[in-house]
Amino acid sequence: MKNRYWILFLLPFLLGNYSEGVEKEVIVPLHKREFCPLIYISSDFVELRDLLLFDLSQNGITKGVSQRPEEEAHLSKSPLSLPFWNDLGYVCVLKVGCVDQWICGSMVLCETGEKIDITPRFLGVENWLRRGVMHQVAEEIHSLITKKKSIFRSQIYYAIQSLEKEKWKSEIWMADYDGKNARQLTRENSYCIHPTLFPVQGAFTKNKYLYVNYKLGQPKVYINSFDTPKGKPLLPIRGSQLLPTLSKKGNMIAFICDAGGQADLFVQPFDPDKGPLGKPIQLYSYPHSVQASPTFRPDGQKIAFVSDWERTPRIYLIDVPTTQFQKDPRLVCLTKKYRENTSPAWSPDGKKLAYSARIDGFRQIMVYDFVTQEEIQLTCGANHKENPSWSKDSMHIIFNTVSPSSSELFLINLKQKEMVQVTEGSGRKHYPTWGY
Repeated sequence: MKNRYWILFLLPFLLGNYSEGVEKEVIVPLHKREFCPLIYISSDFVELRDLLLFDLSQNGITKGVSQRPEEEAHLSKSPLSLPFWNDLGYVCVLKVGCVDQWICGSMVLCETGEKIDITPRFLGVENWLRRGVMHQVAEEIHSLITKKKSIFRSQIYYAIQSLEKEKWKSEIWMADYDGKNARQLTRENSYCIHPTLFPVQGAFTKNKYLYVNYKLGQPKVYINSFDTPKGKPLLPIRGSQLLPTLSKKGNMIAFICDAGGQADLFVQPFDPDKGPLGKPIQLYSYPHSVQASPTFRPDGQKIAFVSDWERTPRIYLIDVPTTQFQKDPRLVCLTKKYRENTSPAWSPDGKKLAYSARIDGFRQIMVYDFVTQEEIQLTCGANHKENPSWSKDSMHIIFNTVSPSSSELFLINLKQKEMVQVTEGSGRKHYPTWGY
């Protein structure tokens, strides 16, 4: 790791000096947080109440409220006094409980007084099943109110780094989007990072995922089943392989490789039924420079990636080749205001790009809006934030913080812009990715 190109791979762990001695950055201020319609939640079932509060407060549309004496007193009145609830800004009142392992309840729409019964659901006994059922309840309520799909039953994947017998190790984990029901996927007894999911399930990719494994000394892209603890190398190219990402159609893998002596951008044609097709294509290289962190535009026609060919890491756009050979690819610099731009991630709707940038000494999560062409600061405060990943609704982002003592995963949505920690406990969590 003595070569200069490793600095981009190590940026998540090092405090670089790119921004020292340069002009103060001009930023787009954080937008004012928008008012969220309130949902009152009444339940004696504490576990369900807390889950509903979290889900209905983190959906980017509403905010859950509970355990208020005045509201609880008004719940005993029949029918409900709609002016009371409307004046306090509630859009609905929800009362749910659990009877003989069955969740049941109803909600009243405060504008019309309409009462809607919640579909009864059997809770079960295993914790991960119980939470899945409760997320289904939250999903039904969310759908009834917003007429939109939720992210409540989605999964996140990430790596947990730990120091064992003076040696750093890392394994791949998965959890519910709220950080609960975490379980370990790999047991490589090595250093595994950067889990990557296949967007298309074929004969080759069904029930499988990718990650980077240092088991052979050099980092290699591995493929593994969710049901087995150890995987195997995937890509037929020598050298270090890092930071894999897949096109939405599942027909291309982009990654970084030093087979030519420095960290260059490669793409690998791929078939979900057959696996890798032919040899990898070197898409971009520049003398004495480093490339990193590719991410596909959803239509698969462009890749955003990091390069320091102008002596500081910035994010560039490049066309995806339509043939095996592409001469003199044209780059477009996307981020121009900051001196340290890393880990770009394209939103599923194609309208935004999340990334990390150094501002006033700390890396913050930024969003580039392709419609307004603005670079918007999403987070602030101490501790570095990096490795953003989008949810399927293009509204939520999961990312990890980095501090001298810990690294945890945080959730944020574009409307409320409030960081919410979703992991805790031993080990440094990093490289999160959202499931499809």
